[in-house]
Amino acid sequence: MKIIVDTNILVRLLVRDDETQFQAVVKLISDAQEIVIPTHVICELIWVLSYSYKLKTSAIAEKIKGILNSVKVIINNDEIEAGLLIMEKGGDFADGINAYTGSVMASDSCVFVSFDKQAVRLFTEEGIPAMVPALR
Repeated sequence: MKIIVDTNILVRLLVRDDETQFQAVVKLISDAQEIVIPTHVICELIWVLSYSYKLKTSAIAEKIKGILNSVKVIINNDEIEAGLLIMEKGGDFADGINAYTGSVMASDSCVFVSFDKQAVRLFTEEGIPAMVPALR
């Protein structure tokens, strides 16, 4: 069977806070031929691990990389790697994905625009065009 997993499936697997659900997820994943994980599920997962479980960025990045290394997992690696790059430098995972995806979608070169000064600074340091809108 090929499955698409929701965020709560990955949370149970990674934090093992409900043993019955954890065992069900382990069996499900063991039996699955392919495990599809939409990018927004990874965004939600990072938010839950950060805010609900108070895990450090480095621990979260390690867990996400572990998911990426599974041969059964189907994921948009380029988006996830772009998010991890910014997250590991102290930025927001979703901002990294947004900048990457936007640049892929644009028909010409473009600039990431945000009021988040830290995000703009991180993107600029990485050579990604970014700016804060001018305020009057």
